[in-house]
Amino acid sequence: WGISRQRYWGCPIPMIYLEDGSIEPVEKSELPIMLPDDIDLNSTGNPLESHPNWKNTIHKASGKKATRETDTLDTFVDSSWYFMRFCSPNFKSSPFDIEKINHWMPVDQYIGGVEHAILHLLYSRFFTKAINKYSKKFNFNEPFKNLFTQGMVCHETYKDEKGNWLYPEEIIKTGDTTANKKSDKSKVTIGPVESMSKSKKNTIDPEIMIKSYGADAVRLFILSDSPPEKDIQWTDAGVSSTNKFLQKIWDLNNKILSRKEVRTDSIIENKFLSEINNFINKVESATNNFRFNVCIAAFYELYNLFKINLDKNLSNKVLKENFTKYMKLMLPFTPHISSECLELLSCKDFDKWPTVDKSKIISKINLVVQINGKTRDIIQVDKDLDEQIIKKLILDSQKIKKYINDKKIAKTIFVKNKIINLLI
Repeated sequence: WGISRQRYWGCPIPMIYLEDGSIEPVEKSELPIMLPDDIDLNSTGNPLESHPNWKNTIHKASGKKATRETDTLDTFVDSSWYFMRFCSPNFKSSPFDIEKINHWMPVDQYIGGVEHAILHLLYSRFFTKAINKYSKKFNFNEPFKNLFTQGMVCHETYKDEKGNWLYPEEIIKTGDTTANKKSDKSKVTIGPVESMSKSKKNTIDPEIMIKSYGADAVRLFILSDSPPEKDIQWTDAGVSSTNKFLQKIWDLNNKILSRKEVRTDSIIENKFLSEINNFINKVESATNNFRFNVCIAAFYELYNLFKINLDKNLSNKVLKENFTKYMKLMLPFTPHISSECLELLSCKDFDKWPTVDKSKIISKINLVVQINGKTRDIIQVDKDLDEQIIKKLILDSQKIKKYINDKKIAKTIFVKNKIINLLI
């Protein structure tokens, strides 16, 4: 049962049943067994079982009458070694070129839904281990190095008064928890949020969303809502909001391009460059760790950073160069609008990822401030600041001043990047 399905599609299982009840494998020369084209898909049960002659065959070795197995292999089994074929897709003499798969395999990263994690992976590992067992030239026994299981896209479910499932476009919301059927205004029951499925009709046609908002907005919303291993709840309002953000990006790009030159201030410029480098570092790290929602949160912060600095004493050159970096960071997430912006910015190397200038990165840490051993504040400061600078910062703080007014600091205990304790 684990690998067979009672249905027409899928690879026929190459076993036959003799009249005496014995089971034999099909001769290798008869492979592959081809499915019949003249089947009745309206028949009940497995169409292969009710086909007039396909299942009747002869056992080649004995010449005895036999019937074919009418179950077909689960489609996960059918696709359980395709990654090996991908390594040498044009190889003619066997399923794969052993030298090629020993070079390319195993796959570095596997990404799939929960069904793939339990079924496709199971069969893929079985096939790989089986081939490894019987082939001395096969240099690996695991097909994939890493697994990342992505979440499902979910949506509310709807039923009419007769208990029939309804598509989202068939209903109209009258409140947060109430809805009516569009066709006859009858009451609709709003069910729980579940993973999208055709059977429950709680699906959204991506083409409609793409026509309304563009592919970039749809993609960005799906990635921004939650960590990719978690399920996300689909909302039209969420896509609409993401689309508005991309329009703001487009407007900001045009403002930077048409901006008049201003006198530059080196202090403002250096601070701006440090923040840009921090964001590049953050997005790169988050991307490598599949924290795409963290990247998108950074894109929103970057937008605000550019918007704030648009009227400050920064040169057009610095703004353009760094907005180009911003668009390159967004390119894998929103390729269409990012490409358009990069073209207008006269970028020649779309495929070059922005590099992090380590010298300009300012790392922040949380520092505990104590008075006589009691925590009175936790402040965020630049990493590796020395004691005197931190002491000046906290003595200027209104929160700390009230504890040390008219008192003498007898001793300071300072542990770099962790704690400062004033003994009074």
